[in-house]
Amino acid sequence: MRALFALFLASLAFSLSAEPLPLRIEASYDILKQDIKLAEVSELFERNEDRYRIVSVTKPVGLLALFQPETIVITSEGEIGETGLLPQHFTHRRTRNTEKNSSADFDWSRNELALGSHDGLKLLTLPPHTQDRLSMMYQFVMQPPRSRLEIQFSMTNGHKLEEYRYQLNPAQTASVPFGNLRSYYLYTQPQKTKWKSEIWLAVDHGFIPCKVVVTEDDGAQLVQVLRTLNMVP
Repeated sequence: MRALFALFLASLAFSLSAEPLPLRIEASYDILKQDIKLAEVSELFERNEDRYRIVSVTKPVGLLALFQPETIVITSEGEIGETGLLPQHFTHRRTRNTEKNSSADFDWSRNELALGSHDGLKLLTLPPHTQDRLSMMYQFVMQPPRSRLEIQFSMTNGHKLEEYRYQLNPAQTASVPFGNLRSYYLYTQPQKTKWKSEIWLAVDHGFIPCKVVVTEDDGAQLVQVLRTLNMVP
């Protein structure tokens, strides 16, 4: 995918001006597949001066809870700087399928990223502004993509490091259990397969992600929608 011309090069990375983060964000989401609710997610973001911590807990519901009663706990913690969140430690833990567990340690002074998984330890070069898959969602709160046509960033899930590019449409509405929300719509460019990622950011609620849709290579979709939200300034 090509970057836009020079006038918009600044939109390819997060700007240096950050907005104040709330002290506390409590959010819950539903996970759906083919309109069937599979799981519930509870997330807690907490800020303490120049540090943050996020905990996300996913629990299956319905039939999935009977056949795959597994809880997933994801954490991200680190510092808050001029460019937003600077993750230092990320973990992804499953209670049953522990071979899928992963972690990431960010050494910003050495520009090194250490990924830990069932396959062992992997050391990679740490690109500027890299986020983990949990901190990324709250980075949008601190760095809303206003006046941008495209954003680009690196993100890790503890297993690998990938680069993402999203196009933007600032005039969308997301209908979720929390309500009908004015949203910035982010979407990836067409791929060779049906895979794509879509994110809706709630404009009137601090640009918190209110809907996320991931379409797999075979066309199957996993949808995450906002159910409740409480933000403490």
